[in-house]
Amino acid sequence: MSKLVSEGALGDTMSDGFELGDLVSWSEWVVIENEVVELQFYGIILDKIVKILGGRPVRIIIVACSKTGDTISLSPFQLRLEETS
Repeated sequence: MSKLVSEGALGDTMSDGFELGDLVSWSEWVVIENEVVELQFYGIILDKIVKILGGRPVRIIIVACSKTGDTISLSPFQLRLEETS
């Protein structure tokens, strides 16, 4: 019986396309006045770290949100790279 072996953290392959300082976007769903609304956010990547979650390494992207100014932790699967000129 073979064993599955992982060389890196969950999300490493996805996060390879992101560099520090990149402009990214993500969306969040909220309920406003009994309506489900999708809110779009933008931010700059500050760091890429690995956290142990559920007993395994997971890649986390640290982003400075341009709307709130908060520093937040997001999964690379949530992020979209935005084009800049």
